[in-house]
Amino acid sequence: MRAWSLLLLVALLALESQLPAASGRRKKEKNGGCPPDDGPCLLPVPDQCVDDSQCPTRMKCCRRSCFRQCVRKVAVKQGTCPEDRLHCLSPIQHLCHQDSDCQGPSRCCLSACGRDCRNPVRD
Repeated sequence: MRAWSLLLLVALLALESQLPAASGRRKKEKNGGCPPDDGPCLLPVPDQCVDDSQCPTRMKCCRRSCFRQCVRKVAVKQGTCPEDRLHCLSPIQHLCHQDSDCQGPSRCCLSACGRDCRNPVRD
């Protein structure tokens, strides 16, 4: 019984020593956004970054198909793209590539058949 108590104490101390480091460190996110990424995951690749702090000044850590890498950040407008639950029967066609391609508050959002300009849902 004493061995179990000692093992439990060691495990709790190890866990406690990890908590301040994990909770005290906050990821620093840079302004701007990630460019759209609708590409398929052809080959799983290890992440090249975990958060923006690992990237050069004008870059962000963004998802690229099935891994994360530092890419040039883009301007993003406020709000979130509405969810589209439809499935496209025709070939995918992108009418925009990023928010700056859209007028006013509209955002370049992924829809069933590609990207197009849509009114955002407020965050």
